[in-house]
Amino acid sequence: MFPLVALVATIGIPPCWDIFDAALRHSAMSSHPAYVSYDEHILVTQDDQRLVQTIAHVDYRDDGLALVRDERFNFEPILTRHTEPGPPVLGPYGPNRDTWLPQADVLPTIASVRAQSNLSCQFGGVETYKGHNAYHLFFTGAPTNRPSIKAMWVDTGSGAIWKVIVTGFVRFDDDPGAAKPLADFEVELGYAGPYLVVDHVVWSYRRHEYSQVSRYFGEYTLSDYSFPEILPPTYFSNTTAIVSP
Repeated sequence: MFPLVALVATIGIPPCWDIFDAALRHSAMSSHPAYVSYDEHILVTQDDQRLVQTIAHVDYRDDGLALVRDERFNFEPILTRHTEPGPPVLGPYGPNRDTWLPQADVLPTIASVRAQSNLSCQFGGVETYKGHNAYHLFFTGAPTNRPSIKAMWVDTGSGAIWKVIVTGFVRFDDDPGAAKPLADFEVELGYAGPYLVVDHVVWSYRRHEYSQVSRYFGEYTLSDYSFPEILPPTYFSNTTAIVSP
């Protein structure tokens, strides 16, 4: 009986990889603002004790360059391509974005072929997420030594991505020469005006320090989004700004 119920529940639902492909295509085809301005609250704790608590303002350009003013650095402008914890909008970006866009005006599509890999996409059901019905996809078999995707929630109607869980690198400043460990980042999105943007990110990591284990937790809240149509030509070439690698 239970296998039959499960079968009936999934009738009409596209295959997992088709949902994933459609979500990436939807994200790639969505309009991208030329500039994104937002405020950010950053909190990092170690064993439930505050390690970092700061606020920042970020002006982000669509090519990935950002001007950051962070309380930790007296709000001095910092030019960087590595915003913390990442870009305010989902990719794909640049040339990777083009590969997801329809090419029917160039060549007709005869067939779609998927390369075989160790990564497996599995359907976890339809869930209600922030008032939206969403496909819950989860992924297994990813390499453990580089960033990868672990889960995704995709709107059943629009194809918008509401949440993703990805692994990403965490850097500890007390040991800059050590290999950067991977942690799970839970990235939540919501609409600000016409654009789907990142509004909340958390990560956690258990780090061995001598004979002890420390628990780290990071939380980023992004808010007060605006989308300037234009910024001065010299805004991102400010010679007084510190350039971050």
